[in-house]
Amino acid sequence: MTSTSSTFNLPLTRGQADYLLRLVSIAELAVTEHHRTGWLPGGHGDAALMRTQLLAIRTAASLERPLRELGMWVRSQG
Repeated sequence: MTSTSSTFNLPLTRGQADYLLRLVSIAELAVTEHHRTGWLPGGHGDAALMRTQLLAIRTAASLERPLRELGMWVRSQG
């Protein structure tokens, strides 16, 4: 698999950035719980969706640094 790198200009308000970070944090908790216990959501189609997202996460570039920087920006906005 060939890795490609792109950047995007995505203007966010402080509220939008905070919401994005909270959303990603919730997803990270779900992924962590899956790795720890093998848990998958029980709703209709949710387990299949989570499996697809787990595969995407394993093959994607890390978002750790950009999200850490976004978090620092949100905190600096007061």
